[in-house]
Amino acid sequence: MVFAFSRISIDTGSLDLGRLLLDVFARCSLGPLLAVLTGLALGSISACERMVERDLRADLADADSPRMQLAPYREGMTLREVYDTFPRNGAVDTRLRILTDNNEAWLARWQLLASAERSIDISYFILKQDIFGVALLGALLKKADEGVRIRILLDAYGTQLSNSPKGNDYLDTLVNTGNVEVRMYRPWLNRALDILLNLNIKIAVSSEHDKILVADGKRAITGGRNVAVEYFSHPEDAEFVFEDLDIEVLGRRSAQDLVAAFEAQYSADSAELLARERLDLVTQRDDLELVYQSMAQWLGDSGLTPKTKQELESRLPDLADELAGMKHLRGGLSRPFAPYIVAETRILDSTARYEASKDTITRAALRLIASAREQVFIVSPYFVLPQGAAEVVAQSLRPNVPLRLLTNSPGATESVIAGAFLLAHWADLMAAIPKLELYGNATEQMIHSKAATFDGVVTLVGTYNVSPLSIATNSEVVLAVWSREFADRVMQRARAHIAAGEPEVYRYRIAREAGGEPTLTEDQQPVPVFGPLDHFELEDQPKLDMALTLLKAIEAVPGLSPLY
Repeated sequence: MVFAFSRISIDTGSLDLGRLLLDVFARCSLGPLLAVLTGLALGSISACERMVERDLRADLADADSPRMQLAPYREGMTLREVYDTFPRNGAVDTRLRILTDNNEAWLARWQLLASAERSIDISYFILKQDIFGVALLGALLKKADEGVRIRILLDAYGTQLSNSPKGNDYLDTLVNTGNVEVRMYRPWLNRALDILLNLNIKIAVSSEHDKILVADGKRAITGGRNVAVEYFSHPEDAEFVFEDLDIEVLGRRSAQDLVAAFEAQYSADSAELLARERLDLVTQRDDLELVYQSMAQWLGDSGLTPKTKQELESRLPDLADELAGMKHLRGGLSRPFAPYIVAETRILDSTARYEASKDTITRAALRLIASAREQVFIVSPYFVLPQGAAEVVAQSLRPNVPLRLLTNSPGATESVIAGAFLLAHWADLMAAIPKLELYGNATEQMIHSKAATFDGVVTLVGTYNVSPLSIATNSEVVLAVWSREFADRVMQRARAHIAAGEPEVYRYRIAREAGGEPTLTEDQQPVPVFGPLDHFELEDQPKLDMALTLLKAIEAVPGLSPLY
């Protein structure tokens, strides 16, 4: 199964065993251990594929499992009836702000932290040691000094702070205030030992992929963004910038349920508490305070004072350069925010799992697909589904209900394995899902948003990718919103991309018979009409070419069931 070797990309949660194995070799210098783990991975590929397919083929009406949070389902339910099977946790009057602009997404977080008076809960898959990551830690330090109780959960593999001496000191400085608890989800050594002891591929990749920030249990932000330059920069201010989507949530009931989703991971046995130092030999308090002060001044009307600018350039020149480059962010706090939309909102949460085989979000999505009568519209950074999973989606769709999906073309994604999968199997996916309209983003700005709408009235938006890791292993959280206005605005940018057409977005096509069935070659392969290789040269991307070769080699291993 392809995801056994997926990358850890800048976000995705697409952890990859290939990189994990290289890390084992680099850190432990144990060639035999690398060989054992590689063999374990190859021997587990078929099992992983079957596991994903089994999860998707699970009876939609089976709500008896204690892991299920959905009410019972029956075939033929309307969209509203399906929505009412979702946990009744949120509220009908939740205020939601759609954060598509990268700068605005950072400003919303900055204001949310500033507003906290009693508590802050924060969990991220990735928190980088750049100007945004350090400024956020500086803001948390300020709040801790004010007496605010703070809980931080970071995935130990996605976030490298605990592996960097200075990053580790940043975390220690926060913990040593006495008002901050930091937990690392599945520290690297624990993860490696679990792999060896259990011989289970899911253990290698299962991670904390939530992105949750809650202040005082009443105001929150969740969505696709982690904390790094590429998530919060204007496209003109950094070399590589994502196009992403977050939602600010204002309302105690919905925010409290995001706290519950946070606590499900925070209180897990796999979340290891960072102990408070008895003797604080090295502190980064001065640096954290300086970066916080610099960011606060930059977001104001006047910019950096000469004294702050000189001190930042002298002590932290790399961060000074990054901040100076954020020209569109300067003075941002004086600009108006997008308005709120009031809508009925429910929270769907899937915890990280390598024992449980079912997850709430996937089952909820399949129910919505089965009940849609007009259109299903999905935006996902990755489109990685094995054949069995694609067939389940096709069987769930009603006749004549199109599935429109916008993803990144193989040449536009930073995940070379996801790109290789799409290159190898885009035509197979279209053959397996007859009503699939597949669009590939070919711009320099990679789409990182994760959202789906059903009949233009129900929206799922959050951290969930269309990939085996979201389906089967990682913790994920999404908002389920009932509102035509919200659905329309969430998909406004995606519709604009598709309307722009080539060379911004390409529609992929296969040949079909008069009845809609795919035209097949003599060896039963779909016939491409227009695909990724018709708009970019594989030779120009050697890493992608290598990944495609690796994928084909894995699929050709005797005894392993092919993806298609």
